Amino acid sequence: MTTIPFDFKKEYKEFYIPKNKPGIVTIPRFHYIAVRGQGDPNQENGDYKRSIELLYGIAYTIKMSKIGSHQK
Repeated sequence: MTTIPFDFKKEYKEFYIPKNKPGIVTIPRFHYIAVRGQGDPNQENGDYKRSIELLYGIAYTIKMSKIGSHQK
């Protein structure tokens, strides 16, 4: 099964192409992953750094899961 990646920049050009004049836009609802909280991003082993590492690991796993044998 071949899947075509969804290109947000191509499908939602109005959100990515800059306008000549600033304005307010309404962004449609999307599914996403995020980390809530607070912390000093400069702290060596702080909560912020660990949260970003976990977030990256989860996002990368989701992105690459289409390549593996666990496709549905």
